[in-house]
Amino acid sequence: MKNTLLALFVLSTLALNAQTTPGSSILCGNEIFSKIVREQYPELQAAFDATFEEARIPRATDRNPLTVNVVVHVVWKNPEENLDDSIVLDQIAVLNADYNRLNADTANLRPLFQPVAGNAGIHFNLAGIVRVQTTKEFEINPFGSNLLSELKHSAQGGSDAWDNEQYLNIWVCKIQPITFGGAVLGQILGFAFPPNNLDNWPPNNGAPNPEEDGVAIDYRVFGSNNPNFVEIPGGTGNLMVRGRTPVHEVGHYFGLRHIWGDGGIFGPNDCDQTDGVDDTPYANSQSQFDCDTTRNSCNNNEVFYNADVPDLIENFMDYSSEDCMNMFTQGQVEIMRNVLQGPRSGLLMPVGTQHIAGQNIDFTLSPNPASDLFALKFNLPEKTNITLRLLNTAGQSHGTLSSEYYPAGAHQINLDASALTPGLYFVEMRTEHEVNVQKLVVKRG
Repeated sequence: MKNTLLALFVLSTLALNAQTTPGSSILCGNEIFSKIVREQYPELQAAFDATFEEARIPRATDRNPLTVNVVVHVVWKNPEENLDDSIVLDQIAVLNADYNRLNADTANLRPLFQPVAGNAGIHFNLAGIVRVQTTKEFEINPFGSNLLSELKHSAQGGSDAWDNEQYLNIWVCKIQPITFGGAVLGQILGFAFPPNNLDNWPPNNGAPNPEEDGVAIDYRVFGSNNPNFVEIPGGTGNLMVRGRTPVHEVGHYFGLRHIWGDGGIFGPNDCDQTDGVDDTPYANSQSQFDCDTTRNSCNNNEVFYNADVPDLIENFMDYSSEDCMNMFTQGQVEIMRNVLQGPRSGLLMPVGTQHIAGQNIDFTLSPNPASDLFALKFNLPEKTNITLRLLNTAGQSHGTLSSEYYPAGAHQINLDASALTPGLYFVEMRTEHEVNVQKLVVKRG
């Protein structure tokens, strides 16, 4: 079983010994990055493998919705790369729909696979948008060891991550084409690190450090309403973009591998490779960015399905057209939730204040501890849209306390804690500029 470190799409004008559809110039280049990690960072590779094997172990996990705070870093050089807020918000909406099986195209899933479709129950909360103008061009050398580390450090022309243990950091930039000897080999559109116990990443071996953990996406495939486009080499049109590239990459961030098991350029493409998930049918290679429902590349799917079933092109972890992707399987959901409540459990914890702009709004709670009524007090320098939520210690919401515009000046909101079970809670205040969290202790008597 091979590990998937990084998911990416490559549009190539060269044949790189990869299996492609006749006449097609689209192929998967994930093997390039897996090769880099296997050869340059063997200890890190072993740690990723061990984490994945642990995530596969069935366990009784919390089935409540899980909330992940997301920071989007827009690192841009040319104006078209500085994506509008509306595009960022659209992408968050796509993530929330696809990870909660609320996407409108769920009905397109073939009846054969309807019983294995899963709802991940993962909600993505946009904690901030960071914009950095740069003179840097971000280029990956597939024959070296650079995994765009400069994108993730302000001092190198990128943007410093927010706390990686508490936030999913997504960097959006223009990823330069892969070239060799002056020839363009292809275009990478995204990659992500799989989960690992960040405190135990191998030291002093040149491996990526925890501050570089997260997802990187080319600006042209971020958001379903993105006006930019990726031209398919050979003049066959533009790549279909529906916001599913980030869905795919976040799947890797939560521990999922490609459904065909990651053979390819540097490994075998055959029906013996597996992604470690029982309910994703075997495939001998990735789809070719199409919607071929007749594709049936392996006949060894009887172990789970008791039948020879076609390839699951509707899965978010394949490389089918974004118009065809519409589901995760229940087995994939189990792995993602195990990861999110295991090595990435810090993402579920309430977060402290993170300031995006110059605004700084603090609030106080009194009395604290509280038994029934308590007051939330704050002072606004200007009219501000404030959303207040109550969270438990697992980061799960107990509901929105208030969400409205408040005028400039001092405010006091009286709240009732009498229906809450005694214990520790967090009150979250969110504006368009910042997130601030305060502890609230509820006790009786």
